[in-house]
Amino acid sequence: MRGDPVSTRTRHWTRWRRRQLRDAWRRGSHIDVLGDEGRTSWICSWQRSGSTLLAEVLASSPGTRLIYEPANLPAGIVTGEAAAVAAMPTGPGGELDAVERSLRGRVRGAWVDQLCDCHVVKRRVVKDVRAIGLLDLVAARHPHVPIVVLVRHPLSIALSAVALGWTDPHLGSVEDQLLSEVRRWTELHGAALRAPSVTRALLVAYEHLVTLPDSTLDRVTAHLAAHHPAWRNLDIDRHRLDAPSSTSFRRTTPRSPSEWIGTFEHVQRAVLDETVAMLDAAGLGALYGRSPEPLVGPEALSDAPSLR
Repeated sequence: MRGDPVSTRTRHWTRWRRRQLRDAWRRGSHIDVLGDEGRTSWICSWQRSGSTLLAEVLASSPGTRLIYEPANLPAGIVTGEAAAVAAMPTGPGGELDAVERSLRGRVRGAWVDQLCDCHVVKRRVVKDVRAIGLLDLVAARHPHVPIVVLVRHPLSIALSAVALGWTDPHLGSVEDQLLSEVRRWTELHGAALRAPSVTRALLVAYEHLVTLPDSTLDRVTAHLAAHHPAWRNLDIDRHRLDAPSSTSFRRTTPRSPSEWIGTFEHVQRAVLDETVAMLDAAGLGALYGRSPEPLVGPEALSDAPSLR
């Protein structure tokens, strides 16, 4: 189930990290002085959910700065192994401060700018994978920021995390590791999506992004444009969806949408049963079930509370 041996996983991560930091000085040389928060979109997601892919597509429009995972900064989390043992933030603190500074473009450095290709900033795409517990606070405190909540089936996420070795070393079997990740996902997403302030966010499924890219991107860009003129008529490179993102550590060639989504055919029945039970308990049983694909279409995701 773990896939690559530890040495190979380490080599993949090291190669990726070296590539991202190689041009850090160049990526950090930008002018970002427009503090209007409506110019910033926030992609709130979870690791291995495709948030880098979506962020890179949106940031392909000239004049768009991609700010990479500012919520990781306070705890210095730069690896999946560290993320697996660090508690997710769920209230005011350093992580929330880092996110809020990023919404005004007031963060800078090798980590947050590692995917930035913009020099004169007109708009920003901020993506986070450790801030779902802060979603209600950010949505309530920053009403002018367009928010996209990107979700993926938690068992698909868990399978990817376990294959990469991004698990708590104190956990025992592979099954325990999978269910631990699913449990964290369902508990935090269930609580976050119940918050009244979150109803204004756009909920998008990764599976729809790869199987219905044009219509899904149209929904996302329309949501952004409704908040600020800077998001209108974006000149984005939609073909970027055809290739792996910058954080696809083990895949360097295109795959079909079904390959990106994956399958549960080798998952033990007990793990799948427990996953479905946790989704139901979190009020998300109408969103995901026994299949990797969502149980509802893209339009039904527009109103998150209707899923409960």
